[in-house]
Amino acid sequence: MPAASGLAELLDRLITLEPPRNGVGPGAVSPSDLDRLYRAARHQVKRPLADGAADLLLRRVRAGDRLLLTTGLVAPGIPRGETDGPAGAVALARAMILGRRVRVVLVTEASAVPVLEGAADALAASEGDRARWRADLTVLAFPSDPQAATVEARRLWRALQPSALVSVEKLGPNAKGVIHNMLGQDVTATQARTDRLFPLARRARVLTVGIGDRGNEIGLGGLLPRAGRCACPCGGSVACVIRAEVPVVAFSSNWGAYGVAAAIAVRLGQPGLLHQASSEAHILRRMVRAGAVDGITRRRPPTVDGGGLPLQTAIVGLLGALVTPGFGPPGRKHPRRTPK
Repeated sequence: MPAASGLAELLDRLITLEPPRNGVGPGAVSPSDLDRLYRAARHQVKRPLADGAADLLLRRVRAGDRLLLTTGLVAPGIPRGETDGPAGAVALARAMILGRRVRVVLVTEASAVPVLEGAADALAASEGDRARWRADLTVLAFPSDPQAATVEARRLWRALQPSALVSVEKLGPNAKGVIHNMLGQDVTATQARTDRLFPLARRARVLTVGIGDRGNEIGLGGLLPRAGRCACPCGGSVACVIRAEVPVVAFSSNWGAYGVAAAIAVRLGQPGLLHQASSEAHILRRMVRAGAVDGITRRRPPTVDGGGLPLQTAIVGLLGALVTPGFGPPGRKHPRRTPK
């Protein structure tokens, strides 16, 4: 069942809300770029972004297919990755496994694998449905060396033959091949070079979705053509040049992935495909125990890009209210859920 146009617009409005960020210093990519990014993405997609991504994922990924996901940002001060990206990737993987009966392979930096595994385990435990989806999610380490990454990308593509490739908060190279964080610093050497997968997807005419929030992420190529100069010797833009068929822009990449999961839930008539607000807290707490940090503050409370835990759970709760038929009467527990 397609999402009503009004609901699809509401999902986009919710995931692009701009509350104040705590601990934000000057950077090469400004939070004010969010509106510009979003408008450029809407011009490309010609429809609400989260629902557009959900629609194409459900059209082009069938039961028994494989879905390839990538996330992770490892850098100085972030040795095991950040809280933005992994939570969204795991939540979207769960929605697709339960809703479409697919198998998902999630690739990331080697040091971030325990964070992703922990996030998935926390989500399964909180939702009480581990037996129904967790075994169909595999987390793999991917090389940072460009040559090794090219070889591994080809090997993995041949082995999986995925029906779609989705990136969630995964930094990608600029026109000079350099990968930058939000401060414009060169972090190329520490990134799993999963950008090498995207030319393979393009040649195979496989659906690509890129979820990001700043314009330096894989999939948002071309959305910030006048992005600021970086702070490294390359002298190029911080903007990633890797394009996706559907770019999804949100205040944080987790929120973008949750928006897509919510739209999938609406389209399939299964509200439980979106996790509960209480599960969001479990995921984030488990991730920081595994070593993840807030990507802006570089600290280890269960926060995301300077936004506190109450904000993260509130967004998930609001999305859950939107996907529940009739929005649910006051005081009603979010339905648990997906049919057996």
